[in-house]
This record gives sequence, structure tokens and C-alpha cells, in this order.
Amino acid sequence: MLNIYNIETTNYVNGNGCRYVLWVQGCDLSCKGCWNQPTWSFKDNILKSVDEVFEKIDSLKSKIDGVTFTGGEPFLQADELSKLAKLIKEKTSLDIQVFSGYEKNELFEDEQKNLLKYIDILVAGRYDNTKYNNNQKVHILNNDVDIWKFNNENVQIEIDENLDIKITGYPIDGLINEIKGDNYERV
Repeated sequence: MLNIYNIETTNYVNGNGCRYVLWVQGCDLSCKGCWNQPTWSFKDNILKSVDEVFEKIDSLKSKIDGVTFTGGEPFLQADELSKLAKLIKEKTSLDIQVFSGYEKNELFEDEQKNLLKYIDILVAGRYDNTKYNNNQKVHILNNDVDIWKFNNENVQIEIDENLDIKITGYPIDGLINEIKGDNYERV
């Protein structure tokens, strides 16, 4: 079973084009300035089988350009994610991008290497919001995909019917504070 923090079916800031983005639950890296700390806990959150997740991806394959795994730390669930990635590669033409706090050379366990063989673009390195591109490097692992230019300025903001706000991408503190401050004002 995959332990999932969140899924977005139409995201435009976590890779090329429209993405299905799966945030896994669980990370023990404690990266400097991580704004996604709710994903650190290893407690069960949303549990889904690989088949359940793949069925949804498969149903959306004509509407999305690719799939992104992020977190939390995807390589801590490498065994299950490699099964999902294999299905994606065998049954769709979607590309796979992964954001990881590990450096590429730290991914040496068999399960991690197995996941790596399905990944088209890997964004790797300990997140540090005080450094250029948050200290992460883009590795193109498949030359048949469009190169993704790292941009740690893009954000996607969604407001649902309950006026709950979800921000993805790389929001700066000023933007978050401005949204929080204006949340109760009428426009």
C-alpha cells in the first residue's frame, strides 16, 4: 500500500505540462526551510493500492502530460512506487518526474535503483530555501522527454467551494502571508 499525503490530478508547477501529482507521506530528512512539513510524519494517512492509483492515472492519461512523485520522500516508498511507475511506463505514454531530498548518488538500494530506471526527470538534493533552486539539481534520465527547467518561483493556487486554499509549487513567505492576510477580506 502507498501511504499518501495528497493527490492532485491537474497540477502545472511540478513538471512539464499538466501533471498528476502524488505526494507521499513520510520523510526523515528534515530539510532546511521545508514548507511541506505535514508530509514528514510516517503515520498512515491516505492508504491506496498501486492498482487504485494507477486506475485513476490511466483514466486521465488523455488529459495529463505526466506523473510526478513528491513528498514526503518518494524513495522511502520506492518499492511500491516502482510498481506504479512500471505500470505507467508499460500502459501509458506519460513521463515520470520525481522530487527527492536525496542526492542521486545516495540512491543505491535495490528498490531505489529499480524506481530510478522508470524515472524520466529526477530533481534531487536536500531542500534548502536559502540556496539557488533550493539546492536541488535536475537530472534528465531519459533523453526522449522535454527538458524541464527548474523554476522555484511558480505557484499554483486553488480555492475550493469552502474557500480552503491550497498552494503548490514554491511559494515565498510573502505570498503566503499576503494570502492569509487577505483571506477574510472581500474583493
